Amino acid sequence: MKRLVTVLLALFLLLSAAGCSAGETNVDAEGLTVTCTTYPVYLMAQAVTEGTESITLTLMIQQEISCLHNYTLTINDMKKVEGADLIAVSGAGLEEFLSDALEGRNTVDCSEGVSLLWNEEEGEDDPHYWLSPANAARMARNLAEAFGAIDPDNSARYQANAEAAAEELAAFQTELADSIPADCPRELITFHDGFAYFAEAFGFTIVAAVEEEEGAEASARRISELVAFIDQYSLPAVFVEANGSDTTAQCLAAERGCAIGVLNMGMSAGDGAETGLAAYEALLQGNITAILEAYL
Repeated sequence: MKRLVTVLLALFLLLSAAGCSAGETNVDAEGLTVTCTTYPVYLMAQAVTEGTESITLTLMIQQEISCLHNYTLTINDMKKVEGADLIAVSGAGLEEFLSDALEGRNTVDCSEGVSLLWNEEEGEDDPHYWLSPANAARMARNLAEAFGAIDPDNSARYQANAEAAAEELAAFQTELADSIPADCPRELITFHDGFAYFAEAFGFTIVAAVEEEEGAEASARRISELVAFIDQYSLPAVFVEANGSDTTAQCLAAERGCAIGVLNMGMSAGDGAETGLAAYEALLQGNITAILEAYL
């Protein structure tokens, strides 16, 4: 059924935008429009376009969600794609549900050049790469190149903004990593498999990453394994994902008296007033703060 909905929406888009091929832009008096599929892409695009007015950014997916595994396209999503001169996607397979709708469209894949981690359990590359500041810098550079291609007059500004962002992100990563006390446990149990890049960037090890459907509970065997990890590493907390399920985490809390911390993958804007790099850095700072408050 989901596949059928996607195909019908894609047909609607193709009919409404006939004649527009990849690489073409629809420049008019109002300038250029770039549709960013996800919030992390949107934040990096804001950083790259800072100080310019030629490009208008729109965010396609604005619902409060934990990930896109079960996301279904809406008519409003398709309208944003149809009206864009360029669609900026996170890539790495995250927007597989958009493949039909993007066929023949002018797109930039923000994951180009990123060294992706392999998810052994899923048997595919892990697409949640943006939680590493170094990878976010790669995103900014990819966006700058694509923006310069559709708006050559501001190409130098986009490139300069991307390089400034990369420099700031590198310094921020060092500063944030140095803020973690030496006595903070470095092992994590997370209830989403999307934090591997974050863990790698800040010196943590994910000993278990549990994927569960909303309202579902892990098997008795899996719960026993998680209890063993908690005991082995003397973990005072386990971590659920913002907007995700906490069913099994609650079970572990009752079983071992451990706390439940909340980590944010940054798929939703939330209530923060920050934009661009400030919002991205606040996201990572919030995750480090959540770990320290739960562990120390």
